Amino acid sequence: MPEPRKAKNRRRLWRAAAPLPPEDDHAAADLALLRDLVHSHLRADRIDEAYQFALDRAAPAVGASLAAVFVLEGDSELMHLAAAHGWPDRWRPWLGEMRVRVGYGPSGEAVSERRLIEVPDVFADAGLEDWQEVAGELGFASLVALPMTATDTVRGAVSFYFTEAGTRTPRVRELLRAVADVMTAMSEKERLLQRLRHAEAALESAEAAQHPDRMARNEDAGQTLQ
Repeated sequence: MPEPRKAKNRRRLWRAAAPLPPEDDHAAADLALLRDLVHSHLRADRIDEAYQFALDRAAPAVGASLAAVFVLEGDSELMHLAAAHGWPDRWRPWLGEMRVRVGYGPSGEAVSERRLIEVPDVFADAGLEDWQEVAGELGFASLVALPMTATDTVRGAVSFYFTEAGTRTPRVRELLRAVADVMTAMSEKERLLQRLRHAEAALESAEAAQHPDRMARNEDAGQTLQ
């Protein structure tokens, strides 16, 4: 007995592959960005170069006109500018002197509260009156500041500034959080390398104190080879 046509159609539908979801225009670009940042984290010889590459790569991807990384100075309540993207040339001579105090301004609040701080409209926020002149000169109307939070402490903040007012989309917020996490990893790597260097220097000093004759022979051998 021949199989009914409806049953044949159902069987063909069951055997057919499920349709692919529509492609996300941003997914591939976001993944490429994070991959590049991780590579720079692993390969960069200097932390300032890693920060700069990350800002230069991330800011255009999220539509920011300016960006900055602020890093805490030891145990103080001040952060210095470690990297900057898009700042006008006339500001360059003063960037090295720029300091942000923890708890003051969006970047300082992001560090003290250890959470994302978003200002949708700088000019509509009475609490940011001191920032409005700077925002007008630099040409930004909104910003997002994120803490660089490690397991036991916070290392600084990364801030992105946008020419248009408004809140960022969930996709952009999540991407910014991922960028901040990678920068935190960069900072942690640098901290561990510094501890390793200090440990090696202390070990060499201890060996020199215990075996002065051996160190003198090594120095003499080095001079002879030269």
